[in-house]
Amino acid sequence: MKKLILIGAALFAMNGVYAQKEAKKDQGTKQENKGQNKQTPEQRAQRSVDHLDKVVTLTADQKTKVYDLALARAKKTDEIRAKYKGNKEQHETAKNEIKANHKEYREAVKAILTSEQMIKVKEKARENRAKKGKGKGENPAEAAPATPSDNDVNDAIPSDDN
Repeated sequence: MKKLILIGAALFAMNGVYAQKEAKKDQGTKQENKGQNKQTPEQRAQRSVDHLDKVVTLTADQKTKVYDLALARAKKTDEIRAKYKGNKEQHETAKNEIKANHKEYREAVKAILTSEQMIKVKEKARENRAKKGKGKGENPAEAAPATPSDNDVNDAIPSDDN
């Protein structure tokens, strides 16, 4: 009987050790993924251009202009994050500055795109919003507006700053 209890305790202890190893593996994977998202401003700008080009097929001139805008946005966002890093009291201020930076970028991109491209951007934004189900507990079909709006464009123009 004592042997049976000892064997049961040993199995129980080994199960706990195994579970801890698995948890550490998961944490390592999450930390590695975070490291992968640390892209340079140039990489983030290129990703923004690629995304927008996929949606609307940009001309070479538009690609250059959008890249320059996206690069400036990414660098400014990094500056804002560095300025407020570790300052939890100023988190909202930093968030608002980044939002304003993104809004400037989106407005500048809107000026570069043609009316046909803007229509495609708005359609893609509505699609994305319907897939995502904009709002908690809403029906995705109800979440997409029937008419195009500036919010459609803002949602479709990429703001990848990870």
